[in-house]
Amino acid sequence: MAASFPSFDSRTVVVDGVKLHYFCGGSGSPLVLVHGLGSSAAVEFYYNLEPLAAQHRVIAIDLPGFGQSDRPVLEYTIDVFVKAVSDLMASEGLPRAAVMGVSMGGRVALGLALSAPEQVERLILVDALGVGPPRRVLAYRILLTRGLGELTLSGTARALRRMNPATIRRFWGWYLNRPGRVDSIWSNQRIADHGALLSKPEYRAAYLSALRSIAGMRSLRDGVVVEARLPELRMPTLLVWGRHDHIFPPGHAESALKRLPNGRIEIFEDSGHTPQMEEPDRFNRLVLGFLEEPASRPGQGAA
Repeated sequence: MAASFPSFDSRTVVVDGVKLHYFCGGSGSPLVLVHGLGSSAAVEFYYNLEPLAAQHRVIAIDLPGFGQSDRPVLEYTIDVFVKAVSDLMASEGLPRAAVMGVSMGGRVALGLALSAPEQVERLILVDALGVGPPRRVLAYRILLTRGLGELTLSGTARALRRMNPATIRRFWGWYLNRPGRVDSIWSNQRIADHGALLSKPEYRAAYLSALRSIAGMRSLRDGVVVEARLPELRMPTLLVWGRHDHIFPPGHAESALKRLPNGRIEIFEDSGHTPQMEEPDRFNRLVLGFLEEPASRPGQGAA
């Protein structure tokens, strides 16, 4: 998939014995991208890497357990992912950067901004975990159940390899209630890429470990949801949300905005959980504009 991003190098760095893979490309002020659960830099930011690199030095990490990074046997927690992003920034000589995270990656970006605010110049949260509890989606309830989750992922991997891609798109569109958007996002190649990832037992183990470490009710209460700490974030912060997000409703972002000292919000009325994929041109313009705003500008407002 690296051939899809001609401006980028595919790189690795070994930290604490774990190989981290990442894409690095472009020039200008640095921007670090963090993907969501079960995804990768190439998948999550397929429509964003090249446009963003036209104006910025972009570093997009594959978190441990995902993409082309190592998948060691360990408990995959937010703290593990935050450390990976911080370590990668240090290896690239970046004491400070803008950081953007999508879904679970948003919680990782939040974790870095809260624990090491000196490293985060600006913060972009896209349909992010952490600013409110997720909806109790049936699929995640199944995956949280030990044994049943493993069986479900194995079956999904077989289905992605054997089913007609058009059938997969119809099912996923029905599940999300967004059939038109699914057709524009899930190409045959991307379905095949997901099937190849899920076919690896170590990938499925990392996915379930991460999900179970962050999505249980105790974990959510004990620090995964950090909405009470949002007033600590002094850096300019952009909240980007899809109106039709089936996991994190846009009310999360609207409530979070009231707690942020230097925040603004943009709701994508025609998007679901992945506005960076569903409306990439608008999304890229928004992010580039936000990164160019004067640092002192509060910039609160709604789309």
